[in-house]
Amino acid sequence: MSWRDRDYNRAGASGMGLFDSPWSILGWSLPLGTWRGIRVRLHFWLILAIIFDLAAALRTGNWIASFSLAVLTILVVLLHEFGHRITAQWVGGRHDDFLLWPAGGLVPPLSPPRPWPTFVTNVGGIAINLLICLGGRELLWWNWHRLPPTPWNPLFVFSGTPFWSFTHGPVFTLLLMMYLLSLSLVLINLLPFYWFDGGPLLQSILWRWTGLYQAINITCIVGMVIAAPMTVFALYEGSILAVVFWALLFFAAWMKRRELQAQGPDGYEAGLTWSAGLRDLPTPKRRKLARRWFRWTAVDEHREVRDQQQIDAILAKVHEHGLHSLTWFEKRALRRATARQRQRDRLDRVSR
Repeated sequence: MSWRDRDYNRAGASGMGLFDSPWSILGWSLPLGTWRGIRVRLHFWLILAIIFDLAAALRTGNWIASFSLAVLTILVVLLHEFGHRITAQWVGGRHDDFLLWPAGGLVPPLSPPRPWPTFVTNVGGIAINLLICLGGRELLWWNWHRLPPTPWNPLFVFSGTPFWSFTHGPVFTLLLMMYLLSLSLVLINLLPFYWFDGGPLLQSILWRWTGLYQAINITCIVGMVIAAPMTVFALYEGSILAVVFWALLFFAAWMKRRELQAQGPDGYEAGLTWSAGLRDLPTPKRRKLARRWFRWTAVDEHREVRDQQQIDAILAKVHEHGLHSLTWFEKRALRRATARQRQRDRLDRVSR
């Protein structure tokens, strides 16, 4: 099994159960073709959102606004996915399957199984949408001296078509639509759930300090802690859409944590070395490397040398004074080094 098939590299996949992802609930998609090696599909949820947008025109009669919003929704989500593709290729990963839904893409980008590449790959889409927000806000202020509203509700992207008015001109309205759609994608993808980019982002931040297993475990717990009160609050407010949304997020986090506990640390933390991660990738085109890449490589090498020196000192202390002489931090460092060595040995056996 390669790193492309493992759950630590999937932003929203955690099995094939009902609550694993929106794909498991309504998995149909409309293929739009393949361009330059990129497969593009519209998921049922995005098609449904577009239908609701167009249906709103039956009440308002504003067909131009509804059609414009539908087109801009697809465009903004596509740009979000291209952000993932650019950052994934930059760190040595790939992203060539765009399954679009209102919150971005349902097929996660593939990245080497390390904290920094995982973070960079999953933050790319948010970065593109944030740039669109900042650029749109500046254009609206520069040309019309009007600041757009800031809807802090992450469900805005699912809330259907508001009544858009072209009283300030079509360019103003289209910029406002693009700003609000991009802002919605930024907000919803910061939520710490594996349906969105926020889950892998929080995991990659914790990964370095806790290890992969505990990083996923903590991310699931944080998601449940957020989703449970939000579900109750949505019930109090009487919002059926919000109740379903937060309840599904809670059960998705709960199911992923159950799967994590069933597999145990060895099931998730095997095969994390860089060489194993790149065995089945096609050879990328030779590109000019940035200077910062060499700095990061030098930092990693220095860290490995420092860790090895620390382990040698700990082993020497055990040889002279016994295991009971170690501090809690020294015991933890020794346990982590032992776990890493077991992973390398396991990979060596698999590769033979």
